[in-house]
Amino acid sequence: MPTISEQAICIRQWDFSETSQTVSLFGRDTGIFRGIAKGSRRPKSNFSGGIDLLTLGDVVSIMKPGRDLATITEWGIHRVWWRIRRDAAANRVAYFMSESSSRMLNQHDPHPAVFDALVDGLDRLEGGSSHDIVLTRYLWTLLVESGYKPELKVLESNIDPETETVLFSPKEGGVIDGPEVPGRWRVRVTTLSMLEKIIVEDQPDGVDPVSVNRAAKLLAAYMREILGSEPTTLGLVFPDLAGGRV
Repeated sequence: MPTISEQAICIRQWDFSETSQTVSLFGRDTGIFRGIAKGSRRPKSNFSGGIDLLTLGDVVSIMKPGRDLATITEWGIHRVWWRIRRDAAANRVAYFMSESSSRMLNQHDPHPAVFDALVDGLDRLEGGSSHDIVLTRYLWTLLVESGYKPELKVLESNIDPETETVLFSPKEGGVIDGPEVPGRWRVRVTTLSMLEKIIVEDQPDGVDPVSVNRAAKLLAAYMREILGSEPTTLGLVFPDLAGGRV
């Protein structure tokens, strides 16, 4: 029964009893896994008073072969993001990033780049960065690392000269050349240019907030199509996308 020590983010938690919790953790080395932390809510324990949602901690867990739940033996708080606990808009973005991780990644499938991107995104929210830029950067990393990198290359032949738009096909994974049929979306060239700028530049200057918002929505809608269902928190961040709207 291997004992694993690593950094992890709590992405879901349930009360198991008055003193214990069941949690879903995103470990940097292990990936997403579920575990039970017995006695975690007792005043004197190895769990820093309990495992809170969207906190970063140093976790020690025992993975038993054939068991769905790991046994969490220690949890030491490493970082708490306070802004997402007092700012409703930042809270919604953080929850959407958390749910997107759990929906897109398989259990026990390590994705350290996604883990680092989630920590970075939460750090940026804490520092007051643009929510749309934070979300765009995170969703891009999540899509790329899970094997769904969208193709953004635009050719002159792809552009509709009247509307300055191109066709984006979520089924085919990006910008395409072809007829406009149901399931293909008209996307502004400026939206794709902004998306590439956000990806390349760590601190993009002179960004157009409207284009940034459209870039974030494009990735969120694309992810929804990949999943085949709508994350429950998507409508909280982008109300105009709720219910399958594009």
